[in-house]
Amino acid sequence: GQEQQAERLLSKAIYQEEVDGELDEAIKTYRLIVQQYPSNRKVTAEALLHMGMCYEKLGLKEAQKTYRRVIDDYPELADAVSMARDRLARLEQALTNVSRKPTFRKIKIASNPQNGVLSPNGNELAFMSDGAVWVIPLHGKVDPDIAGEPVRLADVPGIWDASGMMTWSADGNWIAVYGGGHPDSDEGSVVSVIPVAGGKPRLVQLPEQGGHLWSYRLSLSPNGQMLAFSALELGKPRGEVIESHNRYIYTIPTEGGKPKKVSSDWARLPSFSSDGEFIAYAGYRERDDWPKSNEHLRYDGDLWVVASVGGNPVKIANVDGRLRGPVWSPDRKYIAVHLEPGKNNDSKEILVYELSPDAFSAGGPERIELPRSSWNMLAGWTPDDELGVFIQTHEHSAIYTVSVCGGKAVQVTPEGGWPYYPRWSQDGERIYFRGFNGDEDKVMTLYVPAVGGDPIEVPVRFERWLVSIVPGGGLNVSPDGKMIVVSAYQEPYDPKEGADIWTIPLDGTPPTRLTNDETYEGYPCWSPDGRSVAFTDRHEKSKDDGFQAIYVIPAEGGEIRQISSETDSVAGGAIDYSPDGKRIAYFSGDAINTITVEDSQSKVLVADIRSGRHSQLAYSPDGSKIAHNAEGKIWITSLAGGELQELNTGLSKEAKNSEFSWSPDGEKIAFFSTIGGDAEFWLISDFLPHDKK
Repeated sequence: GQEQQAERLLSKAIYQEEVDGELDEAIKTYRLIVQQYPSNRKVTAEALLHMGMCYEKLGLKEAQKTYRRVIDDYPELADAVSMARDRLARLEQALTNVSRKPTFRKIKIASNPQNGVLSPNGNELAFMSDGAVWVIPLHGKVDPDIAGEPVRLADVPGIWDASGMMTWSADGNWIAVYGGGHPDSDEGSVVSVIPVAGGKPRLVQLPEQGGHLWSYRLSLSPNGQMLAFSALELGKPRGEVIESHNRYIYTIPTEGGKPKKVSSDWARLPSFSSDGEFIAYAGYRERDDWPKSNEHLRYDGDLWVVASVGGNPVKIANVDGRLRGPVWSPDRKYIAVHLEPGKNNDSKEILVYELSPDAFSAGGPERIELPRSSWNMLAGWTPDDELGVFIQTHEHSAIYTVSVCGGKAVQVTPEGGWPYYPRWSQDGERIYFRGFNGDEDKVMTLYVPAVGGDPIEVPVRFERWLVSIVPGGGLNVSPDGKMIVVSAYQEPYDPKEGADIWTIPLDGTPPTRLTNDETYEGYPCWSPDGRSVAFTDRHEKSKDDGFQAIYVIPAEGGEIRQISSETDSVAGGAIDYSPDGKRIAYFSGDAINTITVEDSQSKVLVADIRSGRHSQLAYSPDGSKIAHNAEGKIWITSLAGGELQELNTGLSKEAKNSEFSWSPDGEKIAFFSTIGGDAEFWLISDFLPHDKK
């Protein structure tokens, strides 16, 4: 009968454990016993005890969990409980005498989502892909570290996410994501609050939230009735909101209502506590010692807590740098945050603060060193005291050249330094690019020989450091080969200056500023005769309304002329003059369009393409083809009626190819490519001191 089968299987597992020493195989057999024979409690309790011993020999934290399971679930089996208590006590005593190191466990997810949040019970991950919200069990039927089958929860028109802006309510009933409203709305963002059990989502209209990605982090109250978000100060004219951190924390009922401000100073990244009583967030303050050469270090982001109904916010942690997150432990005793020590949002460390009972002071922090960089928000904190985190794989970035007919690419820059905007010199001997040189954390213009070599800095003689923007910096070489044109801002940064169009001579003489205002002009390119520069900028119809447009300015500076209108629907991404100088190509919706420079007549040039703000666009030197990049691939289209052809680079399928340029003879393409850098989902445990667990 089943009892005999269970006994035989138990004997097999013990033999695997004690005679063969195959602990992993023994664990699988013990787990099978527990799954198939739950009614045979004596056998399953013994299987769990032995499973805990296997985990203990492997040095895994699952040993403690397994012993506790015997103690909690089998109280009638006194011998098994006594043995589990004894082994657990000895194990925990040993742990108090050694320094604890966090345990990292990667969850293998076949679809490899790049975003997501944990369910309150820690068993599922919600993420966005293919225009929908998906939910996937983290522990599938094959192995606890291999995720199960994803389920498509809801399609959301216009859905988007990056780095984990979505949120899951603590009662497990609601997930909030961006999307679901009218895609052309200029009134702010629309959030869909989706019932996990199925049904019609609630749509919540949010006010304007600002340009930085972290402005869009969401948090739901435990019952899903309130949504916390950050937004630019309500009621203040758009033209007066110029500081990059000038936004506040608000709450709004998900069933309809008006936003309520709950932070008193600049703040982002709200997070409801697990009981809904408090909201933690990152508050920003100007540093007294901020380096004038780097505006990005002007503000530190500290940890604050405020009552969710409003009140006096309290700063509970100061840091040198910025905090990102935060997430609360389910028991409200801790808050975990990423630490961003540098000038970007890269983080390799998580800080865990222990809170006072009233949540208005904190001890610590405990520090968790990550094996590699993390760019996402923390995904959540499970009831088993595990933190969900997305960690990037190793990233290789470099510039390559390849024949326009496809083939085997050749690497021409050293690895690293993010060598963006590869641009050929007019004689074909050099490739210019934007990057970091050596150990200096400083963006500059560099070049290498077209056949490859060490980067050489282009001297820029100017009293302030010019930093080309990404995307939209341009870095295009003039037809006579004597200068480049860029969109750049100056350090120390002044928000009233924005980013302007500059021409920078390659001989080291001073640059020329062509535009001078608070906006961010972008994607500059030269006319074929070198007399003009075209660029894009937002055309303001009113203080709250506008559209992207194409402009032309003389290369030496002067009157700016707008050549496109709202009906031309200019989208993000690069623009380029046709070789005869009569037209300018630009992205528009799912097409590449052109517009005449003289009389602004537009038409579709290439239909059915994809593009984005990081998409490059360039005619071949002879004007017979046009190339563009999107979603990690470069495409070349013959303008004589040919179809899109993907450029075969010979690099691995994981390579993501982006910014590029044609060689002057039209025979080769130089392009920027990254391999790796994808986010993988991990669970971190054993990060709390033993006496606090």
